[in-house]
Amino acid sequence: MVVVILSAGVSLWLLLLLPFDEPWNWLLVGLFLVLGAAFIGLLASFFLQQRDDYWHEQERDS
Repeated sequence: MVVVILSAGVSLWLLLLLPFDEPWNWLLVGLFLVLGAAFIGLLASFFLQQRDDYWHEQERDS
């Protein structure tokens, strides 16, 4: 997870500094979008699991 965050940060930093006249810059854009989507997916699954665990605890207590 930390690697994904750091990779996205480095990619964004490179994208802000580099002009878009080279073809490999578009590869960095694609990498940044894929890493961003993966991060959002991992974050959503983490929150959904936390919510499910909370409700299972509530059902067990009552």
